[in-house]
Amino acid sequence: MKCDIIIPVYKAPEWVKLCVYALFTNTDPKTINKVYLLNDCDDPFTINCLENLKAKYGNKIILKHNPENLGFVKTVNTGLKLSTADNVLLLNSDCLIAHHTIEKLLAHLEKDSKIGLICPLASNAANLTIPIPEGWNYTGIDQLLEKHFSGKSFNACTIVGNCLMLTKKCIEEVGLLDEAYGTGYGEETDYQFKAMAKGFTAKVAIDTYVFHKAEASFGTSKKKQERLAKNRKLFFSRWGDAYKKELAKYQKHDPIEYIKRHLPADAWKPKIKTLFYIDGIVQNAGGVHAVIDIVNYLTIHGESINILYNLKYPYQENMLFTPVQASKVKQIKFKQIVSTVWKTAFEARILADRNHAKLLSFIQGYESYFENGIRYGAVELSYKISDSLLTISDYLKTELKNIFNEDSTAIPNGINYDLIHLANPVTKSSIPTITIILRGNPMKGDWLLMDVIKHLNTLKSSLNINLISIDKKISLPTVNENVNINLLLGPQNRNTIYQILQNSDIYIDASLSEGFGLTALEAMAAGCVPIVSNSMGINEYFKDGKNGLIVNDVNNANSYIKAIKSLLGDSKLLSTLSKNGLSTAHQYDFDNLVKSYIAYFNNPKLKSAPSTITAAEKSLIESMKKSHDKHAKRIGAFTVAQKLTPAPVKKITTKVVNKLYHYLND
Repeated sequence: MKCDIIIPVYKAPEWVKLCVYALFTNTDPKTINKVYLLNDCDDPFTINCLENLKAKYGNKIILKHNPENLGFVKTVNTGLKLSTADNVLLLNSDCLIAHHTIEKLLAHLEKDSKIGLICPLASNAANLTIPIPEGWNYTGIDQLLEKHFSGKSFNACTIVGNCLMLTKKCIEEVGLLDEAYGTGYGEETDYQFKAMAKGFTAKVAIDTYVFHKAEASFGTSKKKQERLAKNRKLFFSRWGDAYKKELAKYQKHDPIEYIKRHLPADAWKPKIKTLFYIDGIVQNAGGVHAVIDIVNYLTIHGESINILYNLKYPYQENMLFTPVQASKVKQIKFKQIVSTVWKTAFEARILADRNHAKLLSFIQGYESYFENGIRYGAVELSYKISDSLLTISDYLKTELKNIFNEDSTAIPNGINYDLIHLANPVTKSSIPTITIILRGNPMKGDWLLMDVIKHLNTLKSSLNINLISIDKKISLPTVNENVNINLLLGPQNRNTIYQILQNSDIYIDASLSEGFGLTALEAMAAGCVPIVSNSMGINEYFKDGKNGLIVNDVNNANSYIKAIKSLLGDSKLLSTLSKNGLSTAHQYDFDNLVKSYIAYFNNPKLKSAPSTITAAEKSLIESMKKSHDKHAKRIGAFTVAQKLTPAPVKKITTKVVNKLYHYLND
């Protein structure tokens, strides 16, 4: 059986990208007829992503940009009119399907010809919700439900439209969605009752589960709440009595309650294959983003994977799983734990031994340089006690072998090419624009970048500078009227950074230590030419004079100014480097690297023999164990304190508590 997929789009391109990726990853190509991406906004960032997705997936995707904002209902109806397949899946752009979601829904339709509408359970779907518990990801729940309830469905009281399959026969007899519901909410339930009045049944498949973010496009505005109230009134004016009858039946045969009763007592106890260990989930740490990206993508592929963390700060990016707070680690089982920086390796080793698991170390930078090298011996020891080492560049792999005689596996860092790459180049400002990011770390060359800004006063022509500073307590150099500084304070979400790079001509990075240099690669994908210091890992992909400029005299601000002048004074060179950079960046599309991570975590290259540990190192390990026990007690105390603190007070005290936590653990 063939199926068309209709995906209405209104902004939130980061979710659209994941939605489409999950769709093509988890569905047999023979099942997909056409995927209709129906864009209902004029946001250039969203349009760019959609054009990239069309180019990536080819003629399977039909991309249509509405001439005006039609609203959800009219946009879906446009798709229903275009559809030619025997079945249609209405899929929200912030809804991610699991392995064979579509095939499982089709199997229910084949089994019962009376079904006109069917939907799965979801992480956020009104009365058909199963929240994702700690230690679980959404595809893991799908696998659990399929194992215990394969082929089973229930009558739905109110169908959910985030992932809703309709038969062509139902569409032909019932018609389109009722546009009286305006821009949306309640229209799918209205359609369900119309279908039931014509003899069709509406079902929920309890062997199928999807991730639904909800509110990704429209938020929770007052306008939306007013629309909900209006549409609810309209629905009950039409179907109030029928709804009460269906609700009474549903309450006697509630699918969620059925699942609770029939799952084994220990079914929800997390059993994780690969568990990453992060000290804190935080917005301004590139290494954290990399780990969460890996976990998200492997989740989509159905891998048993999650994150263990100590503290969670405000985090603005997507997570398709619920991470585990470290105080609850005794409640879960895992087969391998992955340390994400040398400090976490010692605690991870203890946890691995207690679980008879393996310790893998994920190395994202030349860690011996961290903290000015004062932890050199501890870093070296963290590699020794690991069962396998994974790095993000051949540079790091070579250094680990040459300096520490440690073998490792290298999988390069990747970028979200579909979001960053400009499918249609933008018209940039006639005034050259330079982007600089101050990351609050001396090793990242912030002080030198300030010198560069000051030296830009020597340029007689006008110049725009996008300056992102992680540290809000910043005092800028004095500049003349020709230099316009657009200052953004605090950690920025990645979409904001991508859009800034897309509208920039030059990106400058003066870091003295990079394991890979991801932002420079993202700048290339955005068509922005990077000028970077010769800082180790960037040589993984960077070719001086080919796709950007490398500064070898890394401590000299004048060398950066010279490179800037060479680009601003030669438009042909700037254009050539930009074009070549796009070609380089395309090779590092994260979508193409996922299989390498899956292969590694399913079969990590383990050490053939344990490393020799000296007496001094044994003493250090023992001290680390004692430190771990104290650390665990502190985490437990902080966790309890946070739970007992009233919400209004918690918001005020969170910063103080976090600072105290780090003070005690330094």
